[in-house]
Amino acid sequence: MDIDGTLTDVDGSVPPSALTACREARRKGHILFICSGRTRAQISSATLAIGFDGVASAGGAHIETGNTASSEPYQGTVIFDAPMPVELIKQVSSYLNSWQCGFSLEKNDKTLSNRHFVTYWESFLEHLIAAGKTDDTLVSHITELKKNLLPENPEDIHDASVYEGIVKMMYVANDTISFADLKQNFGQVCEIFHGSIPYFGDNNGEIGSPGIHKGLALTKIAAYHGIPLTETIAFGDSDNDRKMIECAGIGVAMGNATDDLKAIAYDITTSLQDNGIFNGFRKLGLI
Repeated sequence: MDIDGTLTDVDGSVPPSALTACREARRKGHILFICSGRTRAQISSATLAIGFDGVASAGGAHIETGNTASSEPYQGTVIFDAPMPVELIKQVSSYLNSWQCGFSLEKNDKTLSNRHFVTYWESFLEHLIAAGKTDDTLVSHITELKKNLLPENPEDIHDASVYEGIVKMMYVANDTISFADLKQNFGQVCEIFHGSIPYFGDNNGEIGSPGIHKGLALTKIAAYHGIPLTETIAFGDSDNDRKMIECAGIGVAMGNATDDLKAIAYDITTSLQDNGIFNGFRKLGLI
């Protein structure tokens, strides 16, 4: 299952009913994996403590298996890791820089970003606070971003290791370019998805290596556990969940999912806030 918008709300909170559903499903012998666009380091210990059989992070570029509630901090066995090609990262970074777009280079253990990207996240945090919500994980994320700022000029990056181990990029475009522009320029050599944070609008998203997506992650996890794809179920709410929903034996869209995802899903459960995970699990006989 996806995290943001599926398992957790915008402030990172998990509905009690979802926690109950996940633990009861595992108790009955079902195998549960997180499959998130977040990098490994961005998945909170509180989420892992719910208890899963493993984690697919960075939109499927990194997969670990093992009980996430068994140790602190969790250390799973890596069964797949696919960093982006260095030259591809440089090309996309140069393009985004030329338009002064916010973007990040995401590794499994840390995130590097330009100053525009930090500004967008600070604005999002202010939005949450104004709405009376808090998110300590987001505060920590912004603090780390500020510690790992990229130079204003890409030509000032002289350390080759900066581009090594990047599993995914994120971007937030401005008024000068659109999601369509990015797809037109790099859609043949990258996987590009709309982001799952409504506050940033339509012109934000995730960029990964060609062929690396959540659908691939589901396929690899099922193969690792010897489970036919016909016996898999996926829950999601946004564009980066599409290939996972299509790949699964049963693809379920949350009630708060995008219309495009609902259109291709096998079933639609209630919204995250309306016990969507619990109701979906119960309807499918998982609990």
